[in-house]
Amino acid sequence: MKPRTTLFLAVICGGLFAYIWFVDSHQNSTREEAQAASKVLKIETEEVGGLSIRHAGEEVQLTKKEGVWVLEQPLKDRADSAVVARLLGLLESLRHDSKIELTQGKEAEQLKEFGVAESELSLKIKPSNGKEIELLLGKDSAVEGKLYVRQQGQNTVYVVRNELRTQLTQKTEAFRDHKLAATPTQSVQKLTIKTAEGELELEHKNQHWDIIKPLRARAADPKVNDLLSSLLTAQISQFFPEEPSPEQGLSEPRATVTMQVEGQKEPLVLQIGAASTAEADKEKSFTKLSSRAAVTLLSNTALDPLLKARPNDLRDRKLLRVEADIVDRITIEAANKPSLTLARKGEGWIQKDGDKELPVKDGLAPKLLSALQTAEAVNFVTDVASDLTPYGLSTPNIKVRLSSYASENTAETKAGERPVVSVLFGLAEGDNGYAKLEEEPFVVAVPKSLASSIPTEAAELRPQVAPVPVSIIELHPEEVTNFQASSQTGTTGVEKKAGEWTVSGAEGAVDTDALQRVLERLGSLKGVHVDSSEPYSKAVESPLLTVRIVVEKEGKPSRFQLLIGAATPEGLFPTSVTGKEGFFLLNADDKAALETKLTR
Repeated sequence: MKPRTTLFLAVICGGLFAYIWFVDSHQNSTREEAQAASKVLKIETEEVGGLSIRHAGEEVQLTKKEGVWVLEQPLKDRADSAVVARLLGLLESLRHDSKIELTQGKEAEQLKEFGVAESELSLKIKPSNGKEIELLLGKDSAVEGKLYVRQQGQNTVYVVRNELRTQLTQKTEAFRDHKLAATPTQSVQKLTIKTAEGELELEHKNQHWDIIKPLRARAADPKVNDLLSSLLTAQISQFFPEEPSPEQGLSEPRATVTMQVEGQKEPLVLQIGAASTAEADKEKSFTKLSSRAAVTLLSNTALDPLLKARPNDLRDRKLLRVEADIVDRITIEAANKPSLTLARKGEGWIQKDGDKELPVKDGLAPKLLSALQTAEAVNFVTDVASDLTPYGLSTPNIKVRLSSYASENTAETKAGERPVVSVLFGLAEGDNGYAKLEEEPFVVAVPKSLASSIPTEAAELRPQVAPVPVSIIELHPEEVTNFQASSQTGTTGVEKKAGEWTVSGAEGAVDTDALQRVLERLGSLKGVHVDSSEPYSKAVESPLLTVRIVVEKEGKPSRFQLLIGAATPEGLFPTSVTGKEGFFLLNADDKAALETKLTR
């Protein structure tokens, strides 16, 4: 293609792209302008500080105070922020399908015709800063689902969707917040539940819940938080006049729930009265929250967990409460055994033995910490044990102390070891064993497998080293003068006379190539050496294969015997060898090689 032609096409393409961009941007700009022009109100929802809805002579007033919407008229209560947000969103995006400019001199007649001269339904919008806006809603337009609206003081009438009227004609109840409380669960610092059966008090400290009454114990954080969340977010099904009536049972409530909220002087108090006798509400009860004026009706689903809450239901069943990251030392003291100390070093762990630093198995310390962290009490044996002897805890079988460690003084801590928690393990009965924290008075039962998983011997800490096979018999194939292999299927023997191999006590020829391979395998035979033990001894008492060999060195014969027993679960064959202590574990290939047929 000629350069002039290329340049010409490039200019055309550039012009085309520029035209498309211009048309597209112009269309977008025109579209945005049209959308802006069709807006009925020019408001920003964040700037609205109040709303007043007048309908059929009644007025609903809503005011935003410190960022929270509240009802001011016809009653005072917390407003439903979601309902208000929907209304504000509708107002901000309210667009007209068409607009009518009033004819000069005929304004009064036309306003009356559209029903917007005066209106039984109007809305006043009160910006935080600026002039109040009043919107009058009139008659239905000729188009179904549309109505006329006008902004007070203007001579323009708009046709808008009927959704605005639907929003504004809701009953006052629709604007009330039906969620019991606006308090976040995490803001509650103390919870007290009083019923006819007694008082249960819980306190939130250092990001955890603790039971204070009727006993002091750790509480299960998820259970307490779920209990609070279920209550605080419970939906009110009905509001009643402010003054409680006798049948509501609030003068002598069944239960009183007191919540001390962070940053508030006065506690939040919920009284739970009688159950409703109305057929439609028989699964609900009358309640009164101190922060709201009205008596309310709540589902028993939200209330029953409070009424039925018992200390043991809310107790933390975890054996201990500790963060693994703060633990730098694990000290294990077992009865009649030297203590073991595991210490964090860098990203790993070691064993501290005086000044010595010894290696430990990878993952052993984190696994032990995890086992202790996740262990749960099977049951709570006793809340106060004055005598620990019956549980074997006065002199425990195992004591595990978890500590943090600072190598140097800081503003927060002094150098040295600081105990975090100590766990005692006592007697075992059946599948469970007794345990307790040294710092706590109560005894619990935990699975006895937990105590048995704790290492108490230094050997249990050592890293496992893969066993290395060693030579079993030192020989050269040419030194062998006699070879015999006996199995359950029979015996095969060969012997060397005058340098020639023959079959012992039978006819046939020796397969010298096969024999050479067997003798070479025998000379390089290796196995993992293990000390004498009962399972291996029994295995070779009735061997699967017996190999007898005569080796002649410098005219002196030496005899060897290999007894090969049944395979272990790992597929290795225990083997005893003449003159060698212990046993060797042969692999299946070596055993099969020794069984090779030597005759043809």
